[in-house]
Amino acid sequence: MGWRNVVLTLGAAMLTASGPQGAFAQPVCPENVVRIVSPFPAGGPTDVAARMLAERLKDRIGQSVIVENRAGAGGAAGTGYVAQQPGNGCTLLLSYDTHAVNPVLLQLPFDTVTAFKPVVMIGTIPNIIAAHPAQQYKTFAEMVETARKAPDTLAYATGGTGTVAHLSMKQIEQKYDMLLRNVPYRGGAPAAADLIAGHVPLMVGSVQALGKFVQDGKARALVQLGLKRHVMLPDTPTLDELGMKGFNSVSWMGIFVPSATADAVVARYHNELKAVLEDAWVRERTASMGVELNVGAPADLGNFVKSEISRWGEVVKRYNIKVE
Repeated sequence: MGWRNVVLTLGAAMLTASGPQGAFAQPVCPENVVRIVSPFPAGGPTDVAARMLAERLKDRIGQSVIVENRAGAGGAAGTGYVAQQPGNGCTLLLSYDTHAVNPVLLQLPFDTVTAFKPVVMIGTIPNIIAAHPAQQYKTFAEMVETARKAPDTLAYATGGTGTVAHLSMKQIEQKYDMLLRNVPYRGGAPAAADLIAGHVPLMVGSVQALGKFVQDGKARALVQLGLKRHVMLPDTPTLDELGMKGFNSVSWMGIFVPSATADAVVARYHNELKAVLEDAWVRERTASMGVELNVGAPADLGNFVKSEISRWGEVVKRYNIKVE
């Protein structure tokens, strides 16, 4: 083989090895910039996750990737915006657990299931019940006993009415024959701040919102609401362990695209984002956020959303929960 043929052969092999993220890959978006829409304010969990993914995704697809915050209506405003975008592969939605709760709480101008195609689940974040350290109850059982003695007086903070944390607590109240008072905040961060300050005795929220405070002794974890103990709270039992078998309350994050997006584009984004989530830097960052990676096929995310809508819809109807 002559030197010219050797060079050509090596060049072709390098192009093949470069994969879809190589400089000669077909652009996934015909425009210059791919947008990841976060339907919540800057600085929140979805915003942090979106910026982390954007940082690595741009290198894989060879295009600019920016994060656009479109907050409002508990995530419904930004979600509705993405639902109206063309399916050209240029707009992604990074949504939170409200994606499966808003359809049963609000009158939305779109169908959450049919307006989007699922791309990839990022991961789940178990919820916990935590108390201010000054409270007399040291365990979940002691908290239940306290609540039973004075119905509708023991307050707990949540990130808002109708959130997964609030709906989960309604089920727990029924199971343990107690009545507590929900104090809704505009997000998990301000709720956690008031718990730490001692303005509210309890909070139901994610490990992401409360885990560091528990580790630092600023809050006391009473029980975990996921099916297994989270690595950040190895000594805190789950509600499943304490007798409410099979109970699983988690926050979650996933990526979606408008329903008009071609299946080939969905598959491309799935593969690229899966590779991003396998990146060591990303895995370290997500772990520090309390996120347990749970990457599956697009259909897995779609089926999960449908099951969550059904599950929380039943709770909303049973307790006649309304957003004022």
